[in-house]
Amino acid sequence: MQIERPKIELYEMRSIGEKFSAVFGFIRENFKLLLRACTYLLLPLCLVQGVVMEVMMNVLMPFYTNTLGIGNNMDLSDSMLLRMGGAYLGYCLCMMVGTILLTGICFGMVKYYQASPNRLRGVMMSDLKPTIIKVIKRSLVMSLALVAILIVLMALLITFTVLLDTVILVVFFFLGILVFSLPVSMAIPVYVFEEDESLFNALLRGIRLGFKSFWSLLGLIFVMGFLSNTISSFTTLPWYMLTIVRGVFIVDQSSQAAFVGSPVYSFCVYLASVFMNFCMYLTMTLSTFALAFHYGSIAEEEDGFSVEKDIQRFEELKEEDNDIDNFDKL
Repeated sequence: MQIERPKIELYEMRSIGEKFSAVFGFIRENFKLLLRACTYLLLPLCLVQGVVMEVMMNVLMPFYTNTLGIGNNMDLSDSMLLRMGGAYLGYCLCMMVGTILLTGICFGMVKYYQASPNRLRGVMMSDLKPTIIKVIKRSLVMSLALVAILIVLMALLITFTVLLDTVILVVFFFLGILVFSLPVSMAIPVYVFEEDESLFNALLRGIRLGFKSFWSLLGLIFVMGFLSNTISSFTTLPWYMLTIVRGVFIVDQSSQAAFVGSPVYSFCVYLASVFMNFCMYLTMTLSTFALAFHYGSIAEEEDGFSVEKDIQRFEELKEEDNDIDNFDKL
């Protein structure tokens, strides 16, 4: 007989080690649904991202081969720089969309899991879809707000830098970005899980919770990021090796240049790129779930949400008992 593990509550005070256990326990319990959701939502994006990445690499390949000393055919024309900028912009756009979708999947699963008495057992994508869409909308709104704030700050920075004729402001600006980037990341889980909070209040609350738990959040994200990068390094190897071999053979005009330039080889490189990007998003779930459970821990420490939930549940049970007592009067 299999013993059922306790439900992994979001609002529970946890140490860093307990947050790791919560993240891996949640993924282990719901891995099939997580993989299915990522396949449905992220794999189509990875098909597009693979094309964008191949275009970008075709533009950058002369730079890499020249750096290795095996080529001397760099093109610095305006059209080449335009293609490079377009490729980078397209890849960054794909990454932004993928990050929002991944946040919707991970946070949506946690929200549904917490609200459902049966956890995520037997849950289909059609059941999870409304929650994921709601999370994506709120994540997108907060992300756009953060980008808008960053643009405004950069505009002010440029203005004051020109007026004061000093670059010290640029140094302080980037130091401020480094310090604030981690606490600001808490604004998205606050806005997603606390639906009564307005956009501005969620931003301020996220920053406050982030600074209150700065070092524990830094340690958690650093370790999860290290694990993600380690795993991703193995899934990157097929694409990396195929790309390097193609670049070396084509530049050297080797007898194998015709093969590495063939549609079959290019398609293999493209499939390796899709596989690499899809695995990258899968490994990013570690940091995303870690951010959710870190938020739950610090929010519970700050506001005691679990106590409010228990009181609400007690009142609901009390109302049910009163209905039973008054059954003969109905």
